[in-house]
Amino acid sequence: MFSFLAEVLQPINCVLISEDVPSITIVLSERKKNSLKGRIFNDKKIKGTFYTRKPNKENSARWSFESSNIKFNGEILLFKDKELWHRYQNKIKANQVNRALFSNLSLKLSKISNDIDLLKGTSGFFKIGNYCNGGKINKAYYKNKRDLFII
Repeated sequence: MFSFLAEVLQPINCVLISEDVPSITIVLSERKKNSLKGRIFNDKKIKGTFYTRKPNKENSARWSFESSNIKFNGEILLFKDKELWHRYQNKIKANQVNRALFSNLSLKLSKISNDIDLLKGTSGFFKIGNYCNGGKINKAYYKNKRDLFII
């Protein structure tokens, strides 16, 4: 019971960094019922709210962006290095995914912004940080079970 509560209450800090423009980052810091919620930044300036949703039986992994009364969404393509991950293969485990491509994010952002760094940075791959692990909390075990810490 304690570990379940710790996983639900524990904040997350999943950082995705644009490979083309490292000043473009997505920080997912809040767990919602069906998604992870965070913000997209350019040089530490908030550009909007960002959500990621894991795949289910009906849909692939999805992203959505909100700013004021504007909302965009699309599909997330996930990779391990240069190999595409999907749930019907058994070569790559979900927690090994380390790159993401947010389909049409740059195109949709171009409707509301002409910030060339934002558009270039969101058009390519994002490196998925070590603490993301598919949105799950990494558990670190120490010498005995009494010293279990949730990271």
